[in-house]
Amino acid sequence: MPGSDTDDTDDALFTRDAAGRLHLKLVRDDAVEIIERLRETHADAMGRAYLIHLEQLVTRLGAKWAAKRDLVVEHLKTSFERKFPEPNWCIQLDDDWFMAVILTLGEHKGALSAAELWYSAGQFFVGDVSGTVPPLYEVIVEDVDRLRLKPIDLNTYFDRAEARALRPGAAAPSMADAAGSRESLTPGSLTTLRRPAMDGALISVGGWNLRVACAIEPVFEMKKLAMIGHRLEPVVVETASNVSLDTRAIATMDWGDREQVDLTNIDEGLKLLRMRTAEQRRMMMIVPAAFSTFASARARARLMPLVSSAAREMGLKVLFEIRHLNGVPLSRTAEIVALLRPYCMTTMGQVTADARAIAALKGSGLAGICLDFDGVRRDDATLEAWLTPLAQAARAATGACMVRGFDNLHQVAVARAAGVSHATVKASAIVAARS
Repeated sequence: MPGSDTDDTDDALFTRDAAGRLHLKLVRDDAVEIIERLRETHADAMGRAYLIHLEQLVTRLGAKWAAKRDLVVEHLKTSFERKFPEPNWCIQLDDDWFMAVILTLGEHKGALSAAELWYSAGQFFVGDVSGTVPPLYEVIVEDVDRLRLKPIDLNTYFDRAEARALRPGAAAPSMADAAGSRESLTPGSLTTLRRPAMDGALISVGGWNLRVACAIEPVFEMKKLAMIGHRLEPVVVETASNVSLDTRAIATMDWGDREQVDLTNIDEGLKLLRMRTAEQRRMMMIVPAAFSTFASARARARLMPLVSSAAREMGLKVLFEIRHLNGVPLSRTAEIVALLRPYCMTTMGQVTADARAIAALKGSGLAGICLDFDGVRRDDATLEAWLTPLAQAARAATGACMVRGFDNLHQVAVARAAGVSHATVKASAIVAARS
């Protein structure tokens, strides 16, 4: 972490800044999901998220730690889940960090319970640790991949009278949330890790019952690395299995089914944007839909008035993103671009991340190419090497290149160096809260 000194531990991800505050950087594929869930449940703002440092067990076990690590974590998880059902949850964050989120107890009782977890694991694996101060920390979200940690002294750590706003510009949760009772925190009201939020609208397509919600992704312009807008990303769940459909599954739907998903996503997204204040909204919204949806006169008749009315009401500029253009004749793409032009500021087209597919859109009238980030974990040099030729091809074909769905802002900075002109990041609430 720039400007930080490593703390006394050997973990380079555990750092102390110049003000003496402790931080833990999350280097894992699901970091954004973990951070988003902490924010959505207000766990960090209410002091209900506890981090247990296992360093003392690592030191006591020495060479045996590598063989015992998974057993220690399993012991912690089993002990936690036996005592705390959902909506409480726990997860191993790193080799020697374990997080317990206890939403159904007050801060002090939750901290005591987290301490009991540590004492139980210590007693089981290394013997008597009763005379040791439990290495507990309160967790505060700072960024899409970083936590701030506050050491917990159980002698002075008591319930606060009300929840605090720990993030700049963030409002404190309501007193109903802060109460932490089982009545006000039910499993159905919270997001389960690795599951999408279960709000949104129910639709029936192709024999499936789907719930369609919208995730508002922040859009960044690279010259100033500033957030300039919002993109309406569909979150689609098959209700019977609670399985989320990825972009490929959505793309393979029949045109009529995909049209329903697109229209529902846009409707839900506009509702979410209306709930934000003018200060929380940026100047532009990107409205994505399949080529088949934009090509349908029936869909356009519903979509254009809906989007135009919302844009006027909220003072937003509209950018349409035409998805799934692979294989679409250039003349047909140009025709749809022309049909959309009166209703938007500009249009972009989405194709697979392939130079030939990108080049095929030259002369289509599109103002940019949109590419989906593939989610593959790469180091900075490899990510830049992957993005650079794609960005060059997109700029040559249309003048601009947007990559959507990055996991964190660091990847956005790498994309900027690769020549990408715009980008979106998952978990918009996290980024928007800091913008």
